[in-house]
Amino acid sequence: MIATQPRSVHLALLTAAGMVWWFAMPARAQDAATVRPVLDDQAWTTSRTESDGREALETATRTFTRDGAPSITLVGVAHIGTADYYQGVQAILDAHDLVLYESVFPTGAAAPGGSDAASRVASTRASMLWLRDRIDATWRADGAVPTIDRVAGHAGIDDSRVPAWIKAASIDAWGQPLAIIALDDGFSLVSLGADGRIGGTGEDADLRLLQRSRQPKADGDGLQRELARMLGLEFQLDRINYAQPGWVVSDMTVAQLEQAFKRRGVTDGVVQGSLRGGGLSGGAIDTVMAILKFMDAASGGSASEAVKLLMVRVLGSKAATEGAMLGEEGKVILDDRNEVVWADLQKRLGAAPPQRIAIFYGAAHMADFARRLSDSGYTANEVTWSTTLSADPRRAGIDEATMKSLRDAMERAGRPSARAPKSTSPLPGKPADAPPADPAPAAAP
Repeated sequence: MIATQPRSVHLALLTAAGMVWWFAMPARAQDAATVRPVLDDQAWTTSRTESDGREALETATRTFTRDGAPSITLVGVAHIGTADYYQGVQAILDAHDLVLYESVFPTGAAAPGGSDAASRVASTRASMLWLRDRIDATWRADGAVPTIDRVAGHAGIDDSRVPAWIKAASIDAWGQPLAIIALDDGFSLVSLGADGRIGGTGEDADLRLLQRSRQPKADGDGLQRELARMLGLEFQLDRINYAQPGWVVSDMTVAQLEQAFKRRGVTDGVVQGSLRGGGLSGGAIDTVMAILKFMDAASGGSASEAVKLLMVRVLGSKAATEGAMLGEEGKVILDDRNEVVWADLQKRLGAAPPQRIAIFYGAAHMADFARRLSDSGYTANEVTWSTTLSADPRRAGIDEATMKSLRDAMERAGRPSARAPKSTSPLPGKPADAPPADPAPAAAP
């Protein structure tokens, strides 16, 4: 039984569930969904016991409506879940005209731009540096220097978010496509600057980046895929198709997130560490995964069942959707990033807006979005609860006292101080009789 193993085994279970918490907020699925009245507390996750004794994590989705305005659906997501779960999520999102999705993305993947010459040059150079690795990977796969369309197509095989990022980054800050020039042993990536001509000085100067063939970089998503496989589940990026019209990333870049951490005084956060290749992505996690695999092999799968059970009980708690386990980083992970989405949504609700909009983010973000929509005159419709994953306590091989101690440890870790209530600007076209609200802060830079 797992409960009789030493403290290091319990730590492995706790760390593995923590990995899922940090990398994967829960989401909703369509299959086997049930419709219930809206709860007074507007919960976004819950857990229940099925008739066969299995414990299931359930998540909610809600569509908000207002007379004469587009509908806005809040759809949660988990990076790890069942295949049926992702099939249902995809079906829901495909029914919308615009999907604003969550993904802290590479700084160079943002479309170049800026309000002055220095920022335009810097953003174009950042995109060129990011594109260089994408072009290089396609070159090594094809044996020839590719076009941008080929680079986008090759990248989309492993991650359907990336093609749109590649195409945005391939247009420099002055609206001209970057040129890929073939060399004998590589390629040169070129922007001709503001004047679009060879040569020049200042903002007109050419930007050139030479690339020789190199070994591919390690897959940063490999850890999550490995954990999903061990748990008998699926990884989100392998199941959700982002390469569709109307799907737009609405989030911070890595650089913007780091700047937000700095403003908040966060210097050693877990998410911050993972972005730098440490924290949950470091060598300690390899050890944890090795322990769990050994435990799984020795126990006939009870270790993975225990991790799933811990996920159900922790992520199904009220603390999960309040962000109470995110510590000081929560103000960046939740508040600051939500401001980016809210500002993006407001811009897109101008003249002739799309009529069906979805916000595709983790469940912990949803209570804040719901409050903002309510303040803007929107009303929540019925809630749809769906099963994300389930676990069998009888197969987990862990006693209730140990499970409670693990759950309590996760919920205590990094518990932040109470946040002051926020006020945000209403959406465009808010009814005149709706209560006034203070202007929303600008989106994070």
